[in-house]
Amino acid sequence: MKMWMTKGAPVVLAMALAAGGAVGLSGCDDSISATKSPSANLAPDRFTFSKVRFGTQDMRMVGLQNNGSGQLIIAKIDASRIGLPQEFRLRYGDSDDSEAFEQSIGYDFGAAADGFTYPIRLDPGQSIFFFLDYKPASDESPGGSRGAIVLETNLAVNNGEIALPISVSQSGAEINVSPGSLNFDRVSAGRTEERTLTVTNIGQADLTITQMQLNGSQDFTPLINGRDPRRQPEILDDPDQDGAPGLSPDASFEILVRYAPQIEGPDQAELVIFSDSARSSELAVPLLANGQTPCLRTNPPSVEFPTSLVNRTDSRPLAIESCGGEPVEITNIYVSPDSDPAFELDTDSLPELPSVLPAIADGVPPEPRFVRVSFTPREQRIYNGKLIIESTDPVNPSREVPLLGRGVLNACPQARATETEFAVVPLDVVTLDGTPSIDQDGPDNKPVEYEWVVVDRPDGSISQPVERFFQNDSPADGGQADDVATPTARFFVDLAGTYVVELRVRDNLGLDSIACDNPQRVVIVAKPDQAFHIQLVWRTPSDDDQTDTVGTDLDLHLLHPNAQNWFTSPYDCHYANPAPDWNALEDPRDDPSLDIDDINGAGPENINLDEPEDTDLLGAPYLVGVHYYLSQDRVTQEDFGPSFAKVRVFLNGELSWDFTDGDNPGEREMEAADHFWDVAQISWDPATRAGEVTTRDRYYTQRP
Repeated sequence: MKMWMTKGAPVVLAMALAAGGAVGLSGCDDSISATKSPSANLAPDRFTFSKVRFGTQDMRMVGLQNNGSGQLIIAKIDASRIGLPQEFRLRYGDSDDSEAFEQSIGYDFGAAADGFTYPIRLDPGQSIFFFLDYKPASDESPGGSRGAIVLETNLAVNNGEIALPISVSQSGAEINVSPGSLNFDRVSAGRTEERTLTVTNIGQADLTITQMQLNGSQDFTPLINGRDPRRQPEILDDPDQDGAPGLSPDASFEILVRYAPQIEGPDQAELVIFSDSARSSELAVPLLANGQTPCLRTNPPSVEFPTSLVNRTDSRPLAIESCGGEPVEITNIYVSPDSDPAFELDTDSLPELPSVLPAIADGVPPEPRFVRVSFTPREQRIYNGKLIIESTDPVNPSREVPLLGRGVLNACPQARATETEFAVVPLDVVTLDGTPSIDQDGPDNKPVEYEWVVVDRPDGSISQPVERFFQNDSPADGGQADDVATPTARFFVDLAGTYVVELRVRDNLGLDSIACDNPQRVVIVAKPDQAFHIQLVWRTPSDDDQTDTVGTDLDLHLLHPNAQNWFTSPYDCHYANPAPDWNALEDPRDDPSLDIDDINGAGPENINLDEPEDTDLLGAPYLVGVHYYLSQDRVTQEDFGPSFAKVRVFLNGELSWDFTDGDNPGEREMEAADHFWDVAQISWDPATRAGEVTTRDRYYTQRP
């Protein structure tokens, strides 16, 4: 039925300038277009110092990037909001190297000496780095907030001001980890490598470490004195084992990081250390392995043939993959001479050697190379061998891939069906039953899988065997996929014509009836039993899946000889008038019926008529038409464009017309929604129960 009768992270500072506006800066006559606005990205967004001893100095950095579309202009640096300015000195540079800053004088706040040259300009994408030196004025120099350095800019937010707050921690604990990252280079699967991190408290107070966390690959394991702090966090209470809680100033301890990869390929993780360090409560140490080196691996790691019939050849694919940060070159592939001769390499599957596999890029491995290994056992026993792959992988330049096989004696499973021939009418449902199938040496003498496959069908049919229908009274809506564990399936005969369905059974060792040349075929002949059976199917090239619930809607029409025009009741049988009362009142034999109205692609739609009237007596034939009702899907609104309609007319159960005569291709392109195809006319003689179909093929770009 129709669905309805009437179808139908870092801190970012940015703001666009007002249209047509400009920003004027003191000492600068530049203006910025409203369509090209700067923005400021700060990392970090403040200067935070730990407690520093009197007479020593510390430094912090803040990076500023213009990630807008217009030029960012710093007109002035205002230090008037800093408390105890004599303790600080500002420098800047175009790199994060504090020794390579551009301004040799910088801004000495204590002397009120501004050595910067204004304006400072940053083009889109350009960065600048500010370095703030801190030297406490006395032993009693307080902690807490020290105000802020303010950058006066052309941003249209916060009056153009960017504030960089300054704070000094009351706590003097500060963590330092050396080295700042670990790179294990190349470690092959199954091996173990270890590296050491040294954790030092470079502050002035005891450091408390509260937790360690590993994010990323779990092939890395952190150990402190042989214990994993993630599982035994009590080791963090006194990590240097000096008998006092925490880590004293200038004290240190070691973290042993063990890397044991299970498979080949790049690995990365972060060891995150949580503490009360004044600089940062979280410190992440990158852990890397198997990065910038050639690496080759296979998938699967070995080629296995668990059960293969004696004197029968099986084959298996093997994927050869790149797993490193540099390309790997394959120089040779061969079966080791000491392998059992039952194993052979399919030479047709070999790539041209040498063959280069690209490096992994952005974590995505390149396409692998595939080779095939065949196995032909000659007797019932276990077989062993090795496939050798030579490459530029520095860790494993000659990789050995184990080859394992077992030859078995096995009787072929026999596919058999309860019924092998069906004579039905279109829209019938057939039960396919493979219960009689046998497997002489299988469990309970039965196969373990039953697969029903449609190998031949009428053109336009899309029906498939299913385990059960979603709705028994509407089999055209499809159903649950056939379960190969059961011998039965249900099949909806969607079109008139002949179907051939093949039963393929498989035993518990993987042997199927096709390999044994023992198929079982079931033939279904669907023949209409009405005088008229008119069938419409269609295909839509831009619809990738015409069996789903998304697609186009074409409508089939049958027009009575007495009709004045299409789409008029009661003489046009179509979706809006699916069962009109024609000729003798309340006599269903002379009334047509639309049995299916498909609204989402492919069809079929069928109109049947048991007792047509005498067209000579009526003075006009019956007419068949197709209307392109809707090219857009009702839910997604996607327009699928042209569809190709195929109409067949059956008279007394025999195919009488299908638009393939002469130059006609068998189908008509329906270009767009609301186009109409006047397809054919049918003449009928009730006395002889004979009819004739004549091609009309009149196409309209709007409904006639």
